[in-house]
Amino acid sequence: MKRCCHNCFSWCIGKYTDRQFPPKDSSLGEVTGDSANDSEAGHYKGNCKWIRGGEFPAQDGQRDSEEGLDLFQNGVNPTDVCQGALGDCWLLAAMACLAEHKYAIESLFVTKERHDRGKYQIRLYDGLAEDWRVITIDDYIPCDEEKYENHGICDPLFSAPRSELWVMLLEKAFAKLCGNYAALEGGHTIWAMQAMTGDPARVFLKTESQTWERFDMEHERDPNDRRACEFYAAEEEIGNKKMFEILRRYYNLGSVLCASGAKASARHNNGLHEGHAYSILQVKKVNTSFLGRISGISQISGMSGVFGAEEDVFRMVQIRNPWGEGEWTGDWSDTSPLWDEHPKVKRALDFKNQDDGKFWMSWEDFVEHWERIGIVHRTIDIKTLSIRVGEANDCGPAAACCVGCAKFWCLCRGPKHLYRPEHSSDETIGVSNGCCDCFSSSRDSE
Repeated sequence: MKRCCHNCFSWCIGKYTDRQFPPKDSSLGEVTGDSANDSEAGHYKGNCKWIRGGEFPAQDGQRDSEEGLDLFQNGVNPTDVCQGALGDCWLLAAMACLAEHKYAIESLFVTKERHDRGKYQIRLYDGLAEDWRVITIDDYIPCDEEKYENHGICDPLFSAPRSELWVMLLEKAFAKLCGNYAALEGGHTIWAMQAMTGDPARVFLKTESQTWERFDMEHERDPNDRRACEFYAAEEEIGNKKMFEILRRYYNLGSVLCASGAKASARHNNGLHEGHAYSILQVKKVNTSFLGRISGISQISGMSGVFGAEEDVFRMVQIRNPWGEGEWTGDWSDTSPLWDEHPKVKRALDFKNQDDGKFWMSWEDFVEHWERIGIVHRTIDIKTLSIRVGEANDCGPAAACCVGCAKFWCLCRGPKHLYRPEHSSDETIGVSNGCCDCFSSSRDSE
């Protein structure tokens, strides 16, 4: 019914323009660009043309180009996120992290499909008010004026669409929440992760003794900075081996993870960039011994000495650069010979050599090159469920309703989220004595 009303009356009502956050320089602010990115893509030249997202041409192989981009196209994927000439890697890394979780991004959008009037509503968590806010925006996107005027190309200055509108619109919602686009330059990834989940945020800092110390984030009231926050020590220090198991457990529980603080020396030697935030996509342990692989024993972390020697156990972390390019070049990088030397690890991690900003590192290299780990223990309950509307299909809403109801009841997704939810905790999930993996995983069943 809602879609029919839009199709019938949007032509006479006209397009929506947000007067509180208009398509003007005041909404941009004093943008300086991405200081961590030396390429042309990271430089802001100041030539802005505001173009409606609904006017962006569809990509090849998608819908009729006259209809433009959809809000979501074939679901949400971390590769949808690509940073431009705005220093908000902390925000885009958080988006890429959350995009790994089924329906987590879609649940933020009150508007579930492309709006003919260009009006969108997005939910974000206000840490100061400790409540959710609905941010209303239009679909005007700051684009490169020169390319549009001379070549008719819609080239966004900041986050760029791969095939969908959601990244640009979510970035704009954060810009409105914080005051303008310039207010998004520089920040804490876990602040953004909490704003999209509403769950407690914490960071683990590596100490000089090569252990990890926990700090909790608390919001501060500052009229000039909507993102003001402080980090307070929780008097908790964790060794490297235990930290990997804790991180892996949070990953299996569907938590949102990130990494930052790459060493300056690594910038030129190993492809990592100082002052840049990255997403942690996967945390895996692979046991290549025969007994360690059978009957799921490879996942039992506390028994490697019995079912396989320590040299048969590989602790691996997959990371993504929000630029969509620029990867780690050390051991276990895309071109590393270690993949061919250890085919069992290659198969277990489903490794593919692709220039997409994603790369694997061993935990030992991770500890050597990173200073901070951000964790948001995400709540997964009935409120996190969402449906996908087929925007290219006139019967999309009806089909989504039928499929959603079938999954909710027939596949028990609804009762499971209602009666067996995963709730966030203020306490660090530790590694229990003996077997550390005897817990239910929320990742594959969201």
